[in-house]
Amino acid sequence: QRGGGGEREDQQFDLESAPNQLLEALRYFEAPVEAGPGGQGKGAYSWGHQPQAMMRHLAGYVQSVAADVRRICAQEPRCLHVPSPCYILGDLHGNFHDLVSFEKALWRVGMGLSPAGFLFLGDYVDRGQFSVEVSLYLIAHKALFPRKVLLLRGNHETRAQNSFAGYAPCLQQCCTSLFGEEVGMSVWESINDVFDVLPLAAIIDRSVFCTHGGIPDPSLLSPVKTQDQLVRDIASIPPCLPQPDPSSAGGSGLAWDLMWNDPAAREPRGGEGACSAGFGPNTARGTGHVFTAGGLEAFLNEYGLTHLVRAHEMRQTGFQVQQHARMVTLFSSSGYCGCQNDASCILASEGKLRFIRLQHTSRPSKSSLSTRAAAASALAGGRGGPSGPTQPASASPTPPPPQLVTARHVPLCKALEVPPRQMLHLKMQERLERKALEADVGAAAILSGWGG
Repeated sequence: QRGGGGEREDQQFDLESAPNQLLEALRYFEAPVEAGPGGQGKGAYSWGHQPQAMMRHLAGYVQSVAADVRRICAQEPRCLHVPSPCYILGDLHGNFHDLVSFEKALWRVGMGLSPAGFLFLGDYVDRGQFSVEVSLYLIAHKALFPRKVLLLRGNHETRAQNSFAGYAPCLQQCCTSLFGEEVGMSVWESINDVFDVLPLAAIIDRSVFCTHGGIPDPSLLSPVKTQDQLVRDIASIPPCLPQPDPSSAGGSGLAWDLMWNDPAAREPRGGEGACSAGFGPNTARGTGHVFTAGGLEAFLNEYGLTHLVRAHEMRQTGFQVQQHARMVTLFSSSGYCGCQNDASCILASEGKLRFIRLQHTSRPSKSSLSTRAAAASALAGGRGGPSGPTQPASASPTPPPPQLVTARHVPLCKALEVPPRQMLHLKMQERLERKALEADVGAAAILSGWGG
């Protein structure tokens, strides 16, 4: 059963509730407003010129909803059981444009009326212009639909990472820029209070293991190799983990591996970076581990799993099938750090993983930041980022909206027309299945492996 109960269902239909007020504010932010006789207009994806009192009012809603969502997430298992159908999204990194594009294409009538659930794999903030807006979108929907909208924790959902000015902009900079220093820091803390309690992993239909970074080193797990034991091992992670770094007091090596690990680029052959039992040090990031195709194969087979879906690394087309087709890396933010990459999501349904990709018609002209250097610097600088001045990010023009395409670059305009709100849930399920078939374009766009 999806959706909340009792009081939360009332909140869904109460337009004056704090989560709905946040979503209404985001709709204002997204839309352009023409200047009228007695007032100023504003561009799309802009708050315009708001009085300080109005922004304080908005901050109050943010803090109220964040406190509610913190309570919800703290009560969730550290490893979630997720039924299909389910949309999976990877790194967003403050890219509100792409998040809205996915919404308009796939759940235009709203998350509450979609027959599919939603699983987000982390890294919601930093490097993009709209870390605050992406965070508000996610926590508002989590408050309204707590069993349907599921949020995992990525490596950027820590104070050490999302306060590092080198990300230009980091979440902390976005908060203080929007709300002012005092109120902005309070909002930043409220959002991080939610991040502290986010789950670390999920399993779809007892078959597809999902996490932000990758599978953990076997030494961090019980010698009993059953799926139920794996869930219990992850459940041993404290529900509130302000500092997951295992080198810090109260940290967790298991949580850190789930948030930071990467697949090995190739099988190491001894020397520095050599892998033992399929795992080795992650020298590229300076923390966590890498795992080989053999290590992944053993993990999936031992725990009765078919695939790993993870995020954490940019991919040119928004996704990449790797390690003997047992793993997918998913990235849902296009134009990342000035790169010419697309954004993708996955629909897990009927024993298949179907890939849906946004294709942009224009690209940034130049790169703004290196890929892993900033993360390494944030870790090296006392786990809170190095000191010293950084250059502010230059403003960039609002890009045109992307088009939704399949792996064959076929527009899905007709297939993605969404019926009006009055349509029955059954009709919506039929339409979702039809869209999935449109996206089913062969081996490059579909993985099978579980279910009937």
